[in-house]
Amino acid sequence: MNYEVQNRNDFLTGSYLIVKIPENELDQNALYTIQSEFPDFILPFHYKGVDGHIEFVYKVGTLCKLQYFSGELTPKEYADLWLSLLKPLLECTDWFMNPCSFLLNVDNLYYDKSKKAVRYVYVPSAYGCSGYDAFYEMAIDISKMITVSDAALENKVLRAIIKDFNPIEFLQLLKDHTAECISCSGDIPVMEYHSTPEAPAIKYEAPDEITIDILPEDDFEKNIKVRESRGYKIFSKKSRKKKKAHPDLPMSPVLKSLPEKSVIHTGIKEPAENISITQSTPIHSDGPGLRYVGYAHLPPSIQIIISEGEIFSIGRFDATIGKKQSSFEFDKKTRAVSRRHAVIERDIEGYKIIDLSSSAGTFINNKKLPPNTPHGLETGYRVSFGNSGADYVWEVS
Repeated sequence: MNYEVQNRNDFLTGSYLIVKIPENELDQNALYTIQSEFPDFILPFHYKGVDGHIEFVYKVGTLCKLQYFSGELTPKEYADLWLSLLKPLLECTDWFMNPCSFLLNVDNLYYDKSKKAVRYVYVPSAYGCSGYDAFYEMAIDISKMITVSDAALENKVLRAIIKDFNPIEFLQLLKDHTAECISCSGDIPVMEYHSTPEAPAIKYEAPDEITIDILPEDDFEKNIKVRESRGYKIFSKKSRKKKKAHPDLPMSPVLKSLPEKSVIHTGIKEPAENISITQSTPIHSDGPGLRYVGYAHLPPSIQIIISEGEIFSIGRFDATIGKKQSSFEFDKKTRAVSRRHAVIERDIEGYKIIDLSSSAGTFINNKKLPPNTPHGLETGYRVSFGNSGADYVWEVS
């Protein structure tokens, strides 16, 4: 399946993604099953028939791109994130979904911070749009974006991905590392992975009523990629017990909506470093940036030094974490600014700012931006982070 993701940003309704496929490529069983019991690991969408094609419209809502999610993670958070990424691909056949019909690239991964889970874009097509190569590249990109405070764990993860990325063996690695940590320090385990009747689990009984489940080694080949003449598949076609499928789904041009749930606040990834406050971040004298025009005692300017395709995050220093979480951070006392407030990105069209579902909002010329919706920056635009005087003007030297 050839697909093209189109972005649509509406100042009132927020950000959308649009994917079209030919009507004869529609996977009716998957679509019917998704509508009957909507899985929480994909973006909510509606669809309609358009000139022999099916147009899927995915509402981003308050979800942020995973690549905006910032900060060094604890081992538990790190393992939970990987579990959230891999578990949907292992269990999607329960909904008659095809693992190869997920858009497997970091640009189309979204993070639900309230549930600490990843949301995918899924295209109900009878033909796959991704393969093992895309899956592998996605894993490599994520390993570069997200770091963990446990250096030994991070090294194990990087070696496992580079060697030959196998999702179930990878989850086993996380489980084994957790068991080692428990035996050494008594720390709480970082993940759970549950079996099915067709794939009974090996249980690790941890102290204090903690249980970690993982699929047995004998079941690896039933669930993971298999080598073929053309290369790899992500998983074999043999699946677990599936939900009852509808024999036929008549196509209707009427717009059909699915439920949406999720509210998050996120930022972007930057290398963590020990700091006290970041309001003293060095300010450069050239290039684009924000010049202070507010009334509080805040940094006189914020220099934005990024190349095309890069992002620059703005937030507030969190003393409870004690490490830098954003590219630039206001003093911890600047309460109107969220810990992960906004991000500025640069593309071929120029600079854009995105509010990351901040509590007090981001404003352009006194108009509040909808969360997670890019808004272009032009010289002279007044940018306000919250409503307590963190007011700046965008300038390009």
